[in-house]
Amino acid sequence: MKLYKKILIILILLIIYLYVCNISMLPNNIILMQGELLNLNTIFGINVKNAETMQASSNLNNSIVDETGKMDLQLNLFNIFNVKDVTVSVIPKTTVVPVGKAIGMKMYTEGVLVVGMSEIEGKKPYENSGIETGDKIIEINNQEINNTDELIACVNSSNGETIEIKYISDNEEKITNVEPVKTAENEYKLGLWVRDAAAGVGTLTFYEPSSGNFGALGHGINDVDTYELIDIANRRISNG
Repeated sequence: MKLYKKILIILILLIIYLYVCNISMLPNNIILMQGELLNLNTIFGINVKNAETMQASSNLNNSIVDETGKMDLQLNLFNIFNVKDVTVSVIPKTTVVPVGKAIGMKMYTEGVLVVGMSEIEGKKPYENSGIETGDKIIEINNQEINNTDELIACVNSSNGETIEIKYISDNEEKITNVEPVKTAENEYKLGLWVRDAAAGVGTLTFYEPSSGNFGALGHGINDVDTYELIDIANRRISNG
């Protein structure tokens, strides 16, 4: 009799384990193209319902999804309690054109990237500011900085008065104050070498005609001065 109890307990634990494994292996987010089949690969007893309409699983799982947008699903065990929520995103079915052509690329950073430092008229205005090579300057005196021209204009307009700089260092926004130094050319500078873009070549793999969106295989790009991955805000391409 004790042997039967042990076997029964083992079987119950095995069934629980199978259900836990099946539930944990189901994704939290699914992306489908319009007209594709929704297949969650659930086992017996796990029912799928629309969280908004509570539509039964027979009308959802293993069925073709035609409407675009997001759909929140609930996975219920024997219709007793909820065991998991799944978000299904249905995107329009599109046709892409394969290309495989060499292109030129220009990538723009968020703000401007600090790639070096130097003395200005024997002074180091950046000293003790906390700004280091690899940081990104994103605002000066609450004005957004998108490129080097905007940074130069803001610094020159300060007329040598202390400016407030917001920058990103190690993925953390920080604020510091720097007093620009006047040069022999009557310009004001911070002693920082900055860059707002990087250029290179690549291969365009495909593009989508209606939107103009494109895709390309590639890898992360390290800045030649900082040796760190470039945080790209936007980019553009040109014919090779």
